[in-house]
This record gives sequence, C-alpha cells and structure tokens, in this order.
Amino acid sequence: MLEFFVAALVVALAPGPDNLFVLAQSATYGAKAGFCIIGGLCTGIMVQTGLLVVGVSALIAASPVAFFVIQCLGASYLLFLAYKSFQVRAGVVALDERRVGVVSARRLYLRGIIMNLTNPKAILFALSFIPPAVKMDSPLSPSVQMAILGSEFVVATFIVFGTVALLAGAVKKFMLNSPKANRNLNWFSGAVFLFMAVALFAL
Repeated sequence: MLEFFVAALVVALAPGPDNLFVLAQSATYGAKAGFCIIGGLCTGIMVQTGLLVVGVSALIAASPVAFFVIQCLGASYLLFLAYKSFQVRAGVVALDERRVGVVSARRLYLRGIIMNLTNPKAILFALSFIPPAVKMDSPLSPSVQMAILGSEFVVATFIVFGTVALLAGAVKKFMLNSPKANRNLNWFSGAVFLFMAVALFAL
C-alpha cells in the first residue's frame, strides 16, 4: 500500500480547504494551535473512514437531503468562525505559549473535527479515494484494508499539514509585536472561512 501513501501525500499537498484552513489558523494563532487543528482534522478523517467501512458515507452521499443538511451545517459553522475572526481587534489575537492552554487547545481540536465532519466534500473524497485502492485478491478483508488506508491517509495528512503549521507559525512569531499584522491575519482568516463556506456549495 506504499503507492496509496504516496498518493495521499500528493493529495494532502494539493491546495484545498483543509490545508488553507491550517495555514490561516497557524498564521493567526501560532504553530501549536495549528497542530491542535490538525489533530481534529485527522480525527475527523478516522471517523470518516469508520463511516465508510460501515456504509454510512455511501448512504449520506446518495441522499440529497442529508447531503444538503451537512452542507448547511458546515457553511453555518464557517460563517460563525468568519464572524469571530472579523470581530477580534488588533492586539487581542496573539496566543502565546501560556494562552494556548488546555481549554483553547480543546476548542481548536474540536474545531478541526467539526470542520472535517461537516464538509460533504470530505465524504465524497473518501468514497472516491479509499475504496478504489482496496485489493479484492488480498488476504485482508476490504474493511480491514480500508481501515489501514484511512490510517495511511491520516499519517500523510499530519506530515504535510504539520509542515504547513510550522512554517506559518514561524511567520507568526515575527508578527507578535505588530497590531496591524495581527489585524490583517484575522481578516485573512475571516476571508478564508467565507471562501470555504461558499465553496461547500460549489460541487
């Protein structure tokens, strides 16, 4: 399954909502916050894989009503995040080592999970990316293979997104003492959330 892992790395590297989300959040709050987001996104991928194995993802994708409900939930959450980003004033957004504590880390982690599970495109992606890689002549059952493939995708995502978080977090360190830069970063995050909310319906 090495071929799948290489393909997963390429997919994670391709510009998309998730890595753009990690980039925006890491640049705004720092690398530690970015890794909290990544943890949530990876957990979401594992949940998506589980839903795929038991067949729930296929049912959701086949139901226009369920699919539309998930779209609305995802867009509403993104619009809420955009509102919060635009609302923050300059000088308030900097989160240093002390402020990104247990509560903040938990909130960011949950944000990553919600982002993944309320993204209907993630469901379609799982359906189109993982099952085709299953080998029917393998001694392992299709369910076990899909679980392994999902785990490989989680690892690939963590490697790529983690690199993005570190690079964006490094940029953030140079902006801690610049209220104007902090304000611009929050506006950038808000714009990203708005873009992602609209993109959910651009199927």
